[in-house]
Amino acid sequence: MVETLEYLIQHAADFPKRSRAPLYHELLRSETFLLSLDAPLKEGQSTRVTRAPQSFSVWADKDPEMGGVWVPVFAARDTVAKFVAAKGLRAPKGKEYLWMGHEAGEVFGLLRGVRYFAGLRLYLDMEVQIDLGWSEVRSLSEGRLPSDEPELFDLPLAKLVIPPGVRLAFGKVDAGPQDPKGKLLCLPEVGRFHAQDLRKLVKLELGKEGTAWMACRHFLQLLRFSAAGSTDSGKYLEDMLRALVGFEMYGEAEALCEWLAHKGNEAYAWVCQAAIYGKTGRLPECAALCRRGAAKYPEEKSFRINGARALIGTGKRPEAKRVVDAGLLQFPAEPTLLKIKEELSRPA
Repeated sequence: MVETLEYLIQHAADFPKRSRAPLYHELLRSETFLLSLDAPLKEGQSTRVTRAPQSFSVWADKDPEMGGVWVPVFAARDTVAKFVAAKGLRAPKGKEYLWMGHEAGEVFGLLRGVRYFAGLRLYLDMEVQIDLGWSEVRSLSEGRLPSDEPELFDLPLAKLVIPPGVRLAFGKVDAGPQDPKGKLLCLPEVGRFHAQDLRKLVKLELGKEGTAWMACRHFLQLLRFSAAGSTDSGKYLEDMLRALVGFEMYGEAEALCEWLAHKGNEAYAWVCQAAIYGKTGRLPECAALCRRGAAKYPEEKSFRINGARALIGTGKRPEAKRVVDAGLLQFPAEPTLLKIKEELSRPA
């Protein structure tokens, strides 16, 4: 089983445009391993995470460009040890780097609870690593095979401005059944992207050039490149956050929200972060953040709305009703709050 999974990881790395369905299928039926930092094991003791685990530490790599974190997942215990050696990791006194084994399919739901989680990185060695993004991990955590077609997104901004003088290059890309021989837009001066990044594409309308596709990661590089010559950093950050959420890159968006909060734009950051929690199913965290936000920034009605929805989603309808009633005292004509109040008046 281990040899099969390792072979499929290598195959996906060698042929990034081919189907990943066999790899996804094998991931759902194979044991996998994480890297943890904990107290040394006693002789004969092994580590394993159950279906109802307590909190545990897990190694994650921060994306230096986008800010999200990627958690390495291993097909074999030996590969974990090789990872530690290749990275030159040294555990602090009283701690030890340990492998953590998980039964088939268990790891995917656990990883979605990692802060700033961008996705997992299937690790074979320092040269062979395959990224599975947030949406793919979501499917696997629900026991489903992710779609083998590229993820397609509409332009998340009102318009896209390409700086004058930037050279455009066009290639071909398979954008799924709707455009199997699509036009791929590349901007060499803006940045570089990998073949596996073509599994997430954004649609662009280029006037006389017609419809083209751009790797979402390359699109984000363009936003950063454009911002370098602009004095309006606020618009760039809003555009970047809107694009990250639009592309379902929620870990990267969460990291940007925290950065914005530290830079003094806490109210806006919390509004966006609460929305991210709601979209990613982290409802208790959403409810808690909205409670803090409503107390500190009472003029932000979205804290009442998103907080009530999160409470309903966790089965706390009486508490949700109190949140709605408090919101209507301040915003008596708010249609969304009135709609939620009507929903709460009906039997669950």
